[in-house]
Amino acid sequence: MAIGIDIGGTNTDAAIVGEDGVRTFKVPNEEGMEVMLEKLSSIVDLSKERVTVSTSLPLNAALSRFHETKTLVLLIPGPGLNYSSRGVCLQGFVNHRGDIVEEVDEAEVRDVVGKSKAQNVAIAGKFSVRNPALEEQVARIAVERYGESRVCLSYHCLGINFPLRINTTIVNAKLKESVYELERIVGMYSRTFFFYKGDGGIIPMDFALQNPSLLYNSSPAAVAMGAIFLTGVRDAIVIDIGGTTTDFVIVEDGKPAIVENMSVAGMKTLIRCVDSFSIPFGGDSLVESFIRPERKVPAAFGGEHFTLTDSLNCCGCEIGKFERSREMCQSKGIAEKAIEDYTAIVVDAINHYEREVKTLVVTGYLARFLAPYIEEASGKKCIVPEHSEAVNAVGVAVSRISLTLYARFDTAKKRAVFNGVVEDYDGRDDDEYFVELAKERVREIALSHGACEEDVEDVRVVYFNSFDVVRGGVTRGRIADVVVQIEPGISVEFGR
Repeated sequence: MAIGIDIGGTNTDAAIVGEDGVRTFKVPNEEGMEVMLEKLSSIVDLSKERVTVSTSLPLNAALSRFHETKTLVLLIPGPGLNYSSRGVCLQGFVNHRGDIVEEVDEAEVRDVVGKSKAQNVAIAGKFSVRNPALEEQVARIAVERYGESRVCLSYHCLGINFPLRINTTIVNAKLKESVYELERIVGMYSRTFFFYKGDGGIIPMDFALQNPSLLYNSSPAAVAMGAIFLTGVRDAIVIDIGGTTTDFVIVEDGKPAIVENMSVAGMKTLIRCVDSFSIPFGGDSLVESFIRPERKVPAAFGGEHFTLTDSLNCCGCEIGKFERSREMCQSKGIAEKAIEDYTAIVVDAINHYEREVKTLVVTGYLARFLAPYIEEASGKKCIVPEHSEAVNAVGVAVSRISLTLYARFDTAKKRAVFNGVVEDYDGRDDDEYFVELAKERVREIALSHGACEEDVEDVRVVYFNSFDVVRGGVTRGRIADVVVQIEPGISVEFGR
């Protein structure tokens, strides 16, 4: 059995998936995450089942005030390029082999941190992925003032590219506190829960706290995986109609399309997530003489405004307290135009994609009401899956653990680094051996967190580079960088 929870812009959805099928639940966000957790805990013992939480809210909130929240960026770049325009450059240097060439000046760090008026801290060393000791030393000082929840280190991002790692760490610093708060709430019910990633896999909560940007686009990813699980589609556009927005995700060959190095607030990052597109219209969009990208609680659900949901009721649907929608309807013509305009916006968004897709999977609580309009206007077949109102939560529940590991091998020193942990190895010099060691280690980590054997078989090589170390015309060893990932997907536990 597995429990999936997705916190959207309007509602929190949950799904329990087990041998007896799928059960779904929905509560308005106004009631709070605790209400959903209480509801679920009355049905199952959350402390004994796998619980996974998906939310795009922390990132969306951070993006909305990205430039209002000041981040202290502390860099340890060493000699070479000038990074002073990116942050405060500190003394200290780890070289390309992971050796500490120059120590950090703790007095300098304390002075900079003490004078800062920033709300959070991002710390990035140029070669910290090969030895994070200096980043961790700076972090210990920063944590004294800011606490763990507002300090982020770059080596957890696992990318080798230093400028992109700086950017990703800045994003993480702005996100971390809100993810910590979510961890606190869910942690009262389950101490071993997981977070859902934006590429369609799940990770232990500690991984998310260290690298919160992994959650980027997690809700669209969850919708895509839920649609794949419930319908078996191989190629389609998934349209998720929420209260605040409508999201679009491409499914190709049974997997959501992925974008690398996502840009956030104009900064290119190391974020890898589903390729999605959103429009600021949904079931809660205000309707006056036309539909507006402004969220209001529908009259059908106790609100005081006329929305797209109410427009559907005015045109014959029976959603919520549909009689109240009809009482507030100024004219059926306005309601029909709102539906027509919304449908036209959706079709324009579909046409935004250059790929020729014949099938649309429509999800969300209004899916079965709006799918006929979308099908007629687009000329494409629309599928509304069972449990369409909580496809996102189903996707969260059925996905598998997907971990990424960065490994660095130095044969001359007989030293290996696995996700920042330095250890000795036998010094064997063989590219295939490096890759297999990295794959073996990422599988071990996943299995230790409860993954099943079949789920960790599919490990892809994300990056590989190796070169000889030559001194005085003599080869002195070999260095290799390997990044591997257990591919995201649906767990074999759920039969696909």
